[in-house]
Amino acid sequence: MNVRSVAHSLISMACALTIVMALPLSATKNRPEDSHAIPAVLSVEHRVVSFWRDGVRLKGSVFKPSGLTAEQKLPGILMVHGWGGNRANLNRAYAAQFAELGFVVMTFDVRGWGESDGFFLASDTAATAGGITSEPSSGAQMLVREIREVVDPLEMLHDTHAALAWFTAEPNLQADNLGIWGTSLGGALAIVTAARNSRINAIVTQVGAVNSKANFAMIPDDMVEVWESQRARGEIPPYPGPESALPGLRGYPDLIAMKRFDPAAEWQSVNVPTLIIDAEDEELFDRKVNGDALYRALQGRVPTEYLVLPGTHYSLYKEAGYSAALQAAQAWFVRHLQ
Repeated sequence: MNVRSVAHSLISMACALTIVMALPLSATKNRPEDSHAIPAVLSVEHRVVSFWRDGVRLKGSVFKPSGLTAEQKLPGILMVHGWGGNRANLNRAYAAQFAELGFVVMTFDVRGWGESDGFFLASDTAATAGGITSEPSSGAQMLVREIREVVDPLEMLHDTHAALAWFTAEPNLQADNLGIWGTSLGGALAIVTAARNSRINAIVTQVGAVNSKANFAMIPDDMVEVWESQRARGEIPPYPGPESALPGLRGYPDLIAMKRFDPAAEWQSVNVPTLIIDAEDEELFDRKVNGDALYRALQGRVPTEYLVLPGTHYSLYKEAGYSAALQAAQAWFVRHLQ
């Protein structure tokens, strides 16, 4: 089994991790009953920010109600996009809608996506899938090649932790009273981040592929070990390129990292209220071993709800599905953070 054959076998599952662009729509009444009324809508201001991880510049956006004084502190929400997504999608369809309710909200682009810098390799390294090489450089300066649009959940997890570290120092933020929201692959990143950070007090995962071991079971463990050895010896590129591309899906999945990423191993460490939102007719992965299994793992131990909305995976990014999922998430954060 080679990288290309495995990649093509993962098309349906990987598409589940894609975030599509969504436009805000009118509210619906299709949300869980909630005794906490949604606050009045506030005007919102936002700014673009930069933060750093391992010497690489990442970009984010911060949304908050307008006119806050230095003394005013509000709960926060960190939002995590999915495979092939970027913060522009979240900014348009979700971030301001949460900030209007009295939250400080941060979105960000993971490394190599949106406006964030990518991975860098010295130009004298045969580092690309095309096998391009250059003359070695010397001296204090070095030519480098930027690698972009790699889908590596382990690296994305580190980026999420860096975003959280930056966010907790934001003025007007109650740094110990945070929520985290993630969609698709971002849902899995949200679960792991919350499990490892005591400042997060509520979680929303939306159509999250939260059980990578089950989702990538078609990749044998011994094949991953072979790939790791080949990569260490320079027999395959250090980053995936066009050879791993999936038709119709943007980006280059790192299948070694996909196999090594194990959010289900963190489920027992989640100890905060968790809302799991899935599509009833989810066609791109088995929700029984993802959202449903996560719900059963948390049920009776922490406050949790499993909201299954009508439609297929992409129904939650448009029209009634979008509105229902957004309203449910808003109500969850109001209930558990405000």
